[in-house]
Amino acid sequence: MFKGSDKLALLEKVPLFDGLTRKQMEQIGRLADLITVPAGRRLATAGEYGGELIVIVEGQVSVTVGHRGPVRLGPGEFFGEMSLVDGKPRSATVEAASDLLVLVVGQRAFSSLVEVSPMLALRIMQVLARRLRETESLVSA
Repeated sequence: MFKGSDKLALLEKVPLFDGLTRKQMEQIGRLADLITVPAGRRLATAGEYGGELIVIVEGQVSVTVGHRGPVRLGPGEFFGEMSLVDGKPRSATVEAASDLLVLVVGQRAFSSLVEVSPMLALRIMQVLARRLRETESLVSA
C-alpha cells in the first residue's frame, strides 16, 4: 500500500491533475486507489459495464475499439470515463501492455471530484471531445 505522501507525489506527476490545488490533490489521494497491474491483464472489455475512471500513472495500455488496430496510452492518460459518465457499456477493450501503476476512481469518488474541481471535469470533457473528433475523422475518411 502507498503512504499518503508517496501517493501524492505520484499524483502530482499526472498531467490530468496539473493546476489543481494541494487540497484537491489530497482529496483525489483519499478518494482514489493506486494499484499495480501486471502486464497482460485485461482492465476493460468492450460491451461490459464499468464504473470507474482509470488514470495511468506508470506504464502503458493497449486500447482496441472495434476492428481498428490497438492504440497505446501512457502516463497521464486515462480511460473508462465514457461509461462512468453515461452508464453505458464500455466501447473499448483495454489491456496492460506493460506492468502498470494506475489510479482507480470509482463512481462516487468521481462525482465528488467533479464537484470540488470543475477544472478536472473540463479536462475530461476536452479529452472526450478530442476522441470523438478522432473517431469521426476515421469514419469520414
